[in-house]
Amino acid sequence: MAKFASLARLYRPRTFSDLIGQEAVVRSLTRGLSSGVMTQAYLFSGERGVGKTTVARILAKAINCQTGPTATPCLTCSSCLEISDGRSPDVTEMDGASHTGVDDVRSLREGLVYAPLSSRSRIVIIDEVHMLSTSAFNALLKTLEEPPPHVVFILATTEAHKIPDTVLSRCQHFRFRLLTVSQISDRIQHVCKSENIALDPTVTGMVARAAEGSLRDALSLLDQLLRTGGEALTPADVADLLGVTDHALEEKMLSAILLGDLSSTLSAARTALDSGVDPRAQVRALARRFRDILHSTLEGTPLDSPQYGWIPESVRALPLSPPPNIFFLEQVLTVLVRGEDDLRRSPQPSITFELLLARLCHLREVLPLPDILAGLTAGGSRTSPAAPRPSLPTASSTTASSPPPLESSVDVFPSPPEDLPPTSPGPPPPPDNTGPLDLRVQGDWPRALARLPHEMATLLESVRSRKLEQDTLYLDTGNTFFNSRIQTSRDPLAKALSLAIKSPVPLRIETPSISKGQGSSSPMSSETTPLASKAPGQTLPPLVSDAVSLFGSEVLDIRSPKADRPHTPDEEID
Repeated sequence: MAKFASLARLYRPRTFSDLIGQEAVVRSLTRGLSSGVMTQAYLFSGERGVGKTTVARILAKAINCQTGPTATPCLTCSSCLEISDGRSPDVTEMDGASHTGVDDVRSLREGLVYAPLSSRSRIVIIDEVHMLSTSAFNALLKTLEEPPPHVVFILATTEAHKIPDTVLSRCQHFRFRLLTVSQISDRIQHVCKSENIALDPTVTGMVARAAEGSLRDALSLLDQLLRTGGEALTPADVADLLGVTDHALEEKMLSAILLGDLSSTLSAARTALDSGVDPRAQVRALARRFRDILHSTLEGTPLDSPQYGWIPESVRALPLSPPPNIFFLEQVLTVLVRGEDDLRRSPQPSITFELLLARLCHLREVLPLPDILAGLTAGGSRTSPAAPRPSLPTASSTTASSPPPLESSVDVFPSPPEDLPPTSPGPPPPPDNTGPLDLRVQGDWPRALARLPHEMATLLESVRSRKLEQDTLYLDTGNTFFNSRIQTSRDPLAKALSLAIKSPVPLRIETPSISKGQGSSSPMSSETTPLASKAPGQTLPPLVSDAVSLFGSEVLDIRSPKADRPHTPDEEID
């Protein structure tokens, strides 16, 4: 029977020295093992394929090794061999994704009371612990806080934010980070050297970038590539397997986007789509490329350094001198990240992909707001509300002494109202708050009110019509009550208004006077209906009496309710 073994399992680290990319975690664990001060509950969190379960097994061997606890397990004793083979009776591995219930945790707790069979301690490794139910976590709390002296818990998860705080507070939390492209490339080259395989450095870099920081994913991809194409792998074969464009086409697309060449960008996109490239995979690949360019530009580190893993030929093929604008790179990354989500929901991914690339090309013409404002200031643009539109000649095209032509300002500046005198072209003069005013001019009335005290201005704001004849100002509010108030205070109002408009002759103020059976005596009076006065001896209702005393008015008429008097033919009967 054929044996199947993946490269990820064959080259899984067996000791702490074999681990790459997790120096901080290894340093902390080895110091604890060397000093003999260990804890009984660990929590390993991080992305997939970064070594959480691997470190848990190495830690189990380091604790139960016959020469330990030690930071360098021997790998030859019975305990180390049993743990490596997964058959140690004192090391229990439980999958939290398939054992989520409280009964699973309860049965696990019942077995922990017994001493280890052949090892120093009993090790419990719970993978994907965030999948446990709330009841299962609650059942585990007491054991985590006060475990038996011979028990050590090692919890592993990819989503640490889902772990209850009560569990986090009872564990030592170690965070595993993603590996860099150079670290993954070095590991792939080590595996290829061990397997006597010669790979093109371009292929190695493509696999390392496609793994997105996961060493296990990188070895799985390498295993798949070797099974498919053998040692004669080309960048085109890798691109076809990964669902992205080949190296040359990707460089062409990158160069076109950096130059803002829309035609070349869409041509490369059409070639990629015709070859069956997954648009989402290509967008992710472009995002990784532009992220490297952004960090390289900010840090001043070459792209062909081990930190980024680019080959020198790819760097020389791109128009990176002078370096791209930082604002442009930020906008490109923003569009790519949002575009991946748009592609996922789009009914036509191909068209969405082409529109996304077209948007990237147009970003070359987009300027940040501070640069736009600086350009406007340097160009001498007007900042007043009446500034001309951008399509019209700016101030830099004309001299300061010559106003813009009348034809160019017709569509921008509204014509003055008919009742106002025409104004000369150019900026309007500042309002004059000290000169005399003419109340016959419509615009001078609000200016006159602005110079009056607040109480007087408020009273005169209700005026609906006014007329000035000789030295008498006739005012009408359309309301008898307000007219009477103005008439009562007409002398101080006239004096204040005369001073406000700088009139050489004192003004007089008149309002429509209402008399029984007669109309108003002023030129502005309108016909009034005769009103009967209160009958002698007739008492006023309480509300009417209060209103009379409050406003100082006089009762002109008292009418009985409809129900108490006969209806006239002109009245509507409900």
